[in-house]
Amino acid sequence: MNTLPALKTGKLITIYAPDAACTETMTLIAELGLRGPVMIMDGGNCYKPYQVAMQLRRGTVDVSRAASRIFSRRAFTCYEMNTLLSSTPSLNHPCLILDLLSTFYDDHVSIHEADRLLKSCLGQIQRLVLSGPVVLTLAPPLADDRAFLLEQVCAQADEVMAREVPVCQPTQPSLF
Repeated sequence: MNTLPALKTGKLITIYAPDAACTETMTLIAELGLRGPVMIMDGGNCYKPYQVAMQLRRGTVDVSRAASRIFSRRAFTCYEMNTLLSSTPSLNHPCLILDLLSTFYDDHVSIHEADRLLKSCLGQIQRLVLSGPVVLTLAPPLADDRAFLLEQVCAQADEVMAREVPVCQPTQPSLF
């Protein structure tokens, strides 16, 4: 799944995967970090700086310089995600929002409140899209009553990339 060629200012790309495309996203962050500044907003504790550093090491000997161009912020609740997005300046470099809906799937937040906050977040994301490419990663909802949140985000995206986990066939374990 190569999203790098699709990144253009004014485009919102959504990657939907059961694990919120964690491994592929770390590779994308490293590739973008080698090219210039990149902003990461993490909603599901998906950002793995060690994995990104290993990817950077494959692309340059000056890892600290490339790593210094990667800026990350973390939201633990949907309220914090809304604040994080609204306080992010519109800059002309890529922005990756990891597992955006993770905080919105919290059953302690009413469905009405989650819907209201998501609409506010999507407005802020559209503001960010005007100045640089934005990539969102999404995981499936834990409960069916929150599936409409996923549909709202995908409806606003310019491109939706979906990755399914391959189904493992049962195998007979060997005796020896």
